[in-house]
Amino acid sequence: MKARRPNKLAGGPGRRPEVAKYLIVMADGTSGRGTRGLNLYWFLSRYHGRAVKVVSTAELKDGTRSCDVLFVCLPTALGKDDLARVRYRHLAVFDYEDTHKILLDGHSQFLTGLTDRYLKVWSEPGWPLPWKFGVLPIRRHARLPLYLRYLGVKKAFGAKPPEREWDVTFLGAPTGQDTHSQRVEWLKEIRGAGAKYRFWGGLAASPDDRTRLAQAGLEGAGLIYEGGRVGYTTFFDMMRKSKVVLAPKGNAPWSYRHYEAIYAGAIPVSCDLRNVTTLIPLPLDGMVHVPDGTSVLPRIEEALAAQRPELLRDNIAFLERYLSYGAYSRGKPALMDRFLGQLTEPHPPRRSSG
Repeated sequence: MKARRPNKLAGGPGRRPEVAKYLIVMADGTSGRGTRGLNLYWFLSRYHGRAVKVVSTAELKDGTRSCDVLFVCLPTALGKDDLARVRYRHLAVFDYEDTHKILLDGHSQFLTGLTDRYLKVWSEPGWPLPWKFGVLPIRRHARLPLYLRYLGVKKAFGAKPPEREWDVTFLGAPTGQDTHSQRVEWLKEIRGAGAKYRFWGGLAASPDDRTRLAQAGLEGAGLIYEGGRVGYTTFFDMMRKSKVVLAPKGNAPWSYRHYEAIYAGAIPVSCDLRNVTTLIPLPLDGMVHVPDGTSVLPRIEEALAAQRPELLRDNIAFLERYLSYGAYSRGKPALMDRFLGQLTEPHPPRRSSG
């Protein structure tokens, strides 16, 4: 048996550069490993296996390397001399911050002379020039695809879907420090409508959240979900029992709730995503969008009136062009093609409908 060649090559005369198709340099900092670059590694590895390598800044300084595409996660302590040790065809920088801000500082500003590709979790028109913004994959917990497969087996044995006993569902934490967030405002509107809608959910508020809501005079407004901790299957089943799932803004304009709602057979009533690009496209025409500053109630009525089985099936079929039971799959290469196309085309795709 041949000895396995180590992942790292020490520098020095006669050493061959380590070769990879995709090389990811993780960000420097104390955030989670996923947001420092492993989310991208897990995604690429699903399609390309061992052709994908990931290294820290310190590891990159140890030896020389060659790759087709080099990804540098920000913030980074890399300097010009460090990148001179890497031979690459394409370079892109990226970060996993839920903000439109650019994370290049004075130290890493030299990267602007090497690439104009910047990848983030989502993108919108009007972000800073001269960058050409692309979009990143997000690692999703295995619960969704596992549960979808479980429901598929039950269906094969004759199980029927649950009745849609709720008109509207939403369960999520209040985000940020703003007690007048879109999540809060939409729930206030629904509570103000009295018994007009059969509603399940509310704000899953921590003790700190409750304090902030109380200070804003909102703790007694019926916005907080008092049912205790909710497991994933209960959360997903409640969406399956609802006609409409609310998907207001959180820290970012989109969330996995959009995809979960569609797989649950509900219509998402969402913050306006018609100018937002995500890596996994969304069926924009099969959703209801609420422009900023407008009432959610007319849009709920619109979604309730749009309850057609063929629309709900088409929404799921749209996602399944790119996913398999809600997961990345080598058998669905369209998503990888979309991702890699961002690195070379003049202007990356701008809309989520792909």
